Amino acid sequence: MTRRLPSVHQAVGTGGACLAGAFAGLPGHVWRGLLCLAALVALALCGRLEAGRYLYAACFAAAFATLVLAVRSWPTGGHRGRVTAAVLALGLGARLLFVWAWPVDTDVFRYIVEGDMQLAGGNPYLIAPGDPRLPGLLSAQAVAVLGRVNHPELTAAYPPLAELFCRAVAAVSPTPMTFRAAFALADLLAALALAVVLAKRRLPPAWLALYVLSPLSLIMGAGEGHLDALVALGVSLALAAFATRRDGWGFLCLGAAGLVKYPVLLLIPFFLRPGNLRQAASCLVPLASFWPYRAAGPAFFQSLAAFAGYLAQGGPLTALVWPLCGSLAPAVSLGLGGAVLMAGWLAFQDRGRGPLFAGLVGLAALPTVYPWYLLMVLPLWTLRPGWPALWLLAAQGLAVTPTWLRAQELGGQGLAMATIWLPFLLLLALSAWRPGLAVPIGPAQRPRRLSVVVPTRNEGRGLVRCLESLDGTGVHEVVVADGGSTDGTPSLAAGFGAKVVAAGGGRGGQIAAGLAACRGEVVLVLHADAVIAPDVPARILAALDRCPEAVGGVVGMTYDTRRYGLGVLGLLNALRARFCGIGFGDQGQFFRREALEDAGGFPALALMEDVELSLLLRQAGETLCLGGGVTASGRRWVGSGFGGKAAGVVAMCLGYLAARRLGLADATGRRYYRRYYGREPEACFGEKAQGCADER
Repeated sequence: MTRRLPSVHQAVGTGGACLAGAFAGLPGHVWRGLLCLAALVALALCGRLEAGRYLYAACFAAAFATLVLAVRSWPTGGHRGRVTAAVLALGLGARLLFVWAWPVDTDVFRYIVEGDMQLAGGNPYLIAPGDPRLPGLLSAQAVAVLGRVNHPELTAAYPPLAELFCRAVAAVSPTPMTFRAAFALADLLAALALAVVLAKRRLPPAWLALYVLSPLSLIMGAGEGHLDALVALGVSLALAAFATRRDGWGFLCLGAAGLVKYPVLLLIPFFLRPGNLRQAASCLVPLASFWPYRAAGPAFFQSLAAFAGYLAQGGPLTALVWPLCGSLAPAVSLGLGGAVLMAGWLAFQDRGRGPLFAGLVGLAALPTVYPWYLLMVLPLWTLRPGWPALWLLAAQGLAVTPTWLRAQELGGQGLAMATIWLPFLLLLALSAWRPGLAVPIGPAQRPRRLSVVVPTRNEGRGLVRCLESLDGTGVHEVVVADGGSTDGTPSLAAGFGAKVVAAGGGRGGQIAAGLAACRGEVVLVLHADAVIAPDVPARILAALDRCPEAVGGVVGMTYDTRRYGLGVLGLLNALRARFCGIGFGDQGQFFRREALEDAGGFPALALMEDVELSLLLRQAGETLCLGGGVTASGRRWVGSGFGGKAAGVVAMCLGYLAARRLGLADATGRRYYRRYYGREPEACFGEKAQGCADER
């Protein structure tokens, strides 16, 4: 009896079924990882086969989307070393793929020519690629690409460290492959530095893939070959230095990166923190790289000004003001960007938001913005992967077409620019209402108990209203931290069932003492002259449960006094808390106890403790603004001089923020207390306690 062989269709069907069955057994995160790799291969083939613009843009966005999906779903319990090694291995393979597949950008030819001419004694700031004297200085390999240099009429626009790098690589071999290999190596070194930062910050090791497998770093670094890969390396090394408390080295790396591409210098002020002002001087050391080219003099910046003023492309702010300002638009754009950066320097003092804010604002204000410029912010986004910047990165497939399509002059202007930047602004506004990360850190402990701390000093009847508003709201406990009242406040609080602790040192010291007596996972600080709506405790717990990466925030408030200007003041308070994350105590500040302990504990300042608490919470994670529920007393604003009082509070807060940045703030808060109340904190005890109950 003979056996019948299966037909081709049957064999294919059986094999396909077996293959599908095998893949069906794979975990979801593995499926998504394979999908990400497939998208990257498709993107690489777009370069190899010179695909159309829209196919390229679609593959670019798909590669970003699948990368984020894969990282989101990756298990958090894996061994850090093995996950890091696997990501780096994938990154190496991906870079080899893009070096093979992607056409080199014309910028590389300029790198080759400018590097090679230096080996013969030429100064790239004085000799343009189109100079008839140049071929006699170049090697045969550099002469072969001389005709492909963009804007040959212009001398070098890159900073001196970039030129020194080009010289070093050209000394090895003045070929596109050598330069692209150098940029791929820089990318991998940046990844190693980011792995250190992720470990120090106890962030998931899979986040490293957000940089290593990013389509932006693969195309613009190993693929097209742009100097911005060196910028990303400098920023990553700086982040690693700051994470290991080597601030001097961190500023040195930032200074070096800034002398590869100047916009990086904007990040330096945003890494200042108390105690490292002297170390910041090390960012000046790389200025020595100007010395070998000193003969150029004013010509150092001649071509840079030409690129900024006449070759502008992709700068959203410049495009916005151009109809009004004409040729002055680049200068106006840079001025507006500088003003925004100054405000952000005060408001965003954590090292997650601050440098990322500086990088994005700086790029938006530049007259010319190409996709590879965003390599500067890619390491920063990797450590805080928010939705707005994710869109900005993923949409760069529309910003400028690849090398083989640039003759069509598509992308970077008009509709493409609006498609990139308008959704970014929308997502940025939405994140103020519902903050969150595109790749969450992981589930936090679910909060179940809310404790309330009420600082008091001779509050009398006001405390009664406060404690009555807390009754029946489901709070776990109320702790009254008394600062030496003489009007019976402690016994009054005890009569309402509150736990009473005695404390000194101003309001911050009182709250710190009250916090030590709390048992709840979440704490709400409520001023004694304020009341809350019955649903506030439940809303706080629900908000923290929905947003695991949130560590605290403010409830939001209105005043109980109708007066001209108080409504505006309340609105400004809400906007400040929502968009800058800086809350005042009378807005009802709340936080996860564990997160605050990790950030260093409650700031026991005599005054400005609420501002400092906000900054600590922003350093620890995301913060929320619940939109209202606290009614605060307007007694501070009763009487004449409303404008002067408001201006005084604003001036004191701005002064504190600036002093804190520079390490000059009073760590005890006594100086601010004296300025605000006109007395020492100790004066609010014993016989002099009457009349010291006013709160900001």
